[in-house]
Amino acid sequence: MGDKPRRAPKEAIGRVVETRGRKVLVRDDAGERDCFLAGHRVVVGDRVRWVPARGSGGKVTGVEPRRTVLRRMDLRAREQVLAANLQGLLVVASVREPGFRGALVHRYFAAALRDGLEVVVVLNKCDLGVPEEVEAHLALLAGELRWIHASARSGLGLGEVRALLAEADGPWALVGGSGVGKTSLIAALLPDKDVGAISAISEYWGTGRHTTTHTRQFALPGGGEIVDSPGIRNLTPVFYDPVDVRLHFPVVRHVRCRYRDCQHRPGEDGCEAEAQVPSVLLDSYRTLLAEVTGAIEARKPQ
Repeated sequence: MGDKPRRAPKEAIGRVVETRGRKVLVRDDAGERDCFLAGHRVVVGDRVRWVPARGSGGKVTGVEPRRTVLRRMDLRAREQVLAANLQGLLVVASVREPGFRGALVHRYFAAALRDGLEVVVVLNKCDLGVPEEVEAHLALLAGELRWIHASARSGLGLGEVRALLAEADGPWALVGGSGVGKTSLIAALLPDKDVGAISAISEYWGTGRHTTTHTRQFALPGGGEIVDSPGIRNLTPVFYDPVDVRLHFPVVRHVRCRYRDCQHRPGEDGCEAEAQVPSVLLDSYRTLLAEVTGAIEARKPQ
């Protein structure tokens, strides 16, 4: 008698909650296990099919369609997916040490709106005092953004963050520049869990040092999930048409000019942007527009 054919292992469905080089941590109702990627490209938040594998927890055999993605353009003008199936972005910005970076907030807003994600700004380190210019900047965005005044050190605003996460239908990603306190916030939200190293601000440069080296997703005791990612100092949202920059940039997206295709560049005939948009927002928009236009040109065949 011949040997009986080996039965293929049954596939299961899980979610990627941490990336570890060539492995990922997959979570489902039965628990968590390390899985080899086996040639598949996945990010935190992906729903994947996996099977048990000899000598390891499992092997990823496929990736389910993504509901939403967070994307950016890398330095070679290529699209890079950072996370999948998110509810929204918690954009962490610090009031001091390092100082508030409005342009980065604008970029995250545009990226989130472009990809159908919600946006909330968590203004961290408010225990150090909020400068008037920061409050004035946020006031410019009052009709566009919700923000939470917070402090990982004092606990200010953490209840509001917990409530937001608990009510969500999917995970929120904590994003922002280095040193703004993303990992500190997660440590305050999860005091009984090791969430990784937290470094001090560089005294010389006044900027943060990267402490998170890979992306992880954490479940909160009161409900909801949060994703921690490496600090991103600059984000170029994925746009394949300059018109999309105008349609998704805060405040600028509401301007109506004489000509419908107006890009609000300096000197455009009939442009109303300079009369309707504060200069700090308009300058930020024009900088992003120039970067996106350059990236589009770089992608064209030579």
